[in-house]
Amino acid sequence: MLLRFKSWRVFAPWNKSTVPSELTSFEAAYQLTGKIISKSSQSEIFAYQHADKTFFVKRYFRTKGLASWFGWSRFDLESNNQQWFNQVGVSAARVVAIGKQGLLFKTFKGVLVTEGIANSQELVEIAKQSPELFRNKAWADTVIFQLAETIATIHQARFCHNDLHWRNILIQQSAEQSEPKVFLIDCPSGKKWTWPLLNYRKLKDLASLDKLAPNYLTRTQRLRFFMHYRGISELTLSDKLIIRAVIEHKRNRVKRKSK
Repeated sequence: MLLRFKSWRVFAPWNKSTVPSELTSFEAAYQLTGKIISKSSQSEIFAYQHADKTFFVKRYFRTKGLASWFGWSRFDLESNNQQWFNQVGVSAARVVAIGKQGLLFKTFKGVLVTEGIANSQELVEIAKQSPELFRNKAWADTVIFQLAETIATIHQARFCHNDLHWRNILIQQSAEQSEPKVFLIDCPSGKKWTWPLLNYRKLKDLASLDKLAPNYLTRTQRLRFFMHYRGISELTLSDKLIIRAVIEHKRNRVKRKSK
């Protein structure tokens, strides 16, 4: 039927070389299996190993909501966001391939394949397993400044992550690297906003990011992050109001969850 559609695209540099046969079509990629890393009501993620390369496959087996009938499914948002990160130079997993299947503007199934980031770990896992790293000034400052620059870049473009928790931040570190590198992952809820909702969404990002920070970072480190994010050398009244709003946002969120 002409109303039905199916698409599959392999991105550079993989489209200019031989990719695994499992990544040459939507059908093949959708049938891939692996140990599930995480699962929701709409999707699941697993790692796929080929030779010495690791790929992460996020398979959407359904999409929900009225917006999904107008090309704004969770899959479409996440795929577009991941491509946008790559295009504007935000450190994020590189997109290898994207494919979907649907009817009219509605996506029913989708596959997003990204390149694995070697020697990386979620920031929340580092906090649990190696909390002493946060007391290493060189390591902590590098992570703080990189993260501040990344968030400033997307916010200046009016884009908000909308789920900016430590589980969605990867830190790459290996013996060959002189310093850690920050990557953003898993962004199906991010989008660009305009006034008057933009400022609220920025506050939500900052509050989510600061949720665990008091447990591992000093007040000076958290303030250093904020000033680097704002690109300032000293706080103004406007900056102080933003900090208060972030703290208030966190406090209200805790109250709502406790009810």
